[in-house]
Amino acid sequence: MQIWLFIFGLAIGSFLNVIAVRYNPEKFILNKKSLGGRSACPGCGNKLKWFELVPLLSFLFLLGRCRNCKQKISLEYPVVELISGLIFVFVPLYLFNLTAFKLLNLSPISHWSLVISFLLVFETLLLVSAIDIRIKIIPDEANIFLIILGVVIAVFASQEFGPVSGSFLGPYGALFGLRDILWLNRVIALLFGVVFYGLLILITKGRGMGMGDLKLTAALGVVFGWPDIVIITGLSFIIGSLFSLPGLLSKKKGLKSFLPFGPFIAMASLVVFFWGEEIMRFYFNLFRG
Repeated sequence: MQIWLFIFGLAIGSFLNVIAVRYNPEKFILNKKSLGGRSACPGCGNKLKWFELVPLLSFLFLLGRCRNCKQKISLEYPVVELISGLIFVFVPLYLFNLTAFKLLNLSPISHWSLVISFLLVFETLLLVSAIDIRIKIIPDEANIFLIILGVVIAVFASQEFGPVSGSFLGPYGALFGLRDILWLNRVIALLFGVVFYGLLILITKGRGMGMGDLKLTAALGVVFGWPDIVIITGLSFIIGSLFSLPGLLSKKKGLKSFLPFGPFIAMASLVVFFWGEEIMRFYFNLFRG
């Protein structure tokens, strides 16, 4: 089963690459141009044959170069495909064994709805990351879609929402409060993203963060709720710092160098999804000596 999910995920990753490459900010993310037409080498324009379009394997077979002009193929293509494949394997596997949501108490319909919804969440974040890296833009329609998925997730997981359940931080989520009313929890999480990034944008006059980061974090607030979104936000800055540090130390990049932040928010969301409770446990154990 996992093998087939991985293969399907690779194919979806290949499709996401096509959308990211063809994305036009002035048009809807899914349009006739982005969905139609054969793929071609960005260097020589040569139309690709079917054996050049096999996810992951074609990149390895062609040694990372175009068969026609020998130009290097961006590593983004196999990386996105591989991440997508892994998402399709490990997200369902994790959710079927998740104790934070106590999914064994959910109906099969609710269970599968959550699995599909979170698959769509992380595939959307993968697409957002690919687009943000390419042109430093986070599409509004992607954020709207994440909000819709967040509402769906909240509806199907509502029976498991409580002080010590329904959070990827496990029982540590109760320490932050606001675990009594589900929809209030989601609204506060959304507002946290708006206020936090709004203040950053105001303080830095738009040089530090963009409105896309604000909208993405607000949307993820609806998906993950409070206080998960707080940990996602803090972790995204830590991950961003780790990626920026080598450039700063080598003096190749200054502090003012613009670094797309969407991928770091996406990474932090994935980390909290899989290891949120473990991170909180590790943090509090530091104070126990």
